[in-house]
Amino acid sequence: MMGRRWCLGLVVALAVALVAVGGAATEDTILIASWNLQKLGAASVVASRAEIIALFDLVAVQEILDLAGLDRLMEIVECITNVDWDYVASPKVGEGNAAEHYAFLYRTDRVMCVAGAGGTYLEPDPGDFSREPFFASFRAGAFDFTMITVHITWGDAASERTAECERLEAVWQHVQGADPLENDLILVGDFNRDRPTHRAFDPLRDLGLVPVLDTRGTRTTFGRTSLGGSFYDNLWIDPSYTGDELTAEFGTGTPADNAVGRGCPESLEGVSDHCPVWAAFDTTTDDD
Repeated sequence: MMGRRWCLGLVVALAVALVAVGGAATEDTILIASWNLQKLGAASVVASRAEIIALFDLVAVQEILDLAGLDRLMEIVECITNVDWDYVASPKVGEGNAAEHYAFLYRTDRVMCVAGAGGTYLEPDPGDFSREPFFASFRAGAFDFTMITVHITWGDAASERTAECERLEAVWQHVQGADPLENDLILVGDFNRDRPTHRAFDPLRDLGLVPVLDTRGTRTTFGRTSLGGSFYDNLWIDPSYTGDELTAEFGTGTPADNAVGRGCPESLEGVSDHCPVWAAFDTTTDDD
């Protein structure tokens, strides 16, 4: 564990930055995010990632190569926030260079993980997903919900990415069917299909789901396209159940960017090749 003096020094060093990018959460809301951390390993530099994660209450993260790197990241997040955090992580899913862990990171003073409610999606046919989706259930105030996180394959062809996205309909139905009394589901992750209007998401729309980020021109990655990046990351909900909890605060980057309809802020380039996508949810009511 890190020494108290080192931890205090880190907090002081980051204090100005954290004030500058303060969050949008209130006593009655939580900030939920999803972020591809870009190959987080045991030797990765984690301080810049920790500074961003500390702005949220619950973060689904993808592309964890080694849990030792995640443990180091969590230590620094706790130093920054001065509160206890915890995480629930998947086993390593996928094979070879595609193998990774998923995890949900959360502030224990604002979010509770529901023990035993979740796990790795069991594919009906092996190979449906190069990395099987992972899900877990949480409670914040009166709001209880289940999150599903995915990292869709890049594959050898665009058709492979489309096929995996189309299979997310079955994942949603499986998770919802596992607990008929829990209809507040939030599907998040790196979908590797540019824009939520892509036909790959038609099966989700047929279920009534909508993307939280749907503004034309949004980008969630840094790259060399005409927009400077791609629109791969998102959050999906069923508004007939979770529409009341979703607030008007959502976006890309940090909450201070208030980046509804905007792309990744340049200040985050180099921290990861993706930027966080996030939304604030009301915790005072639960309508399912």
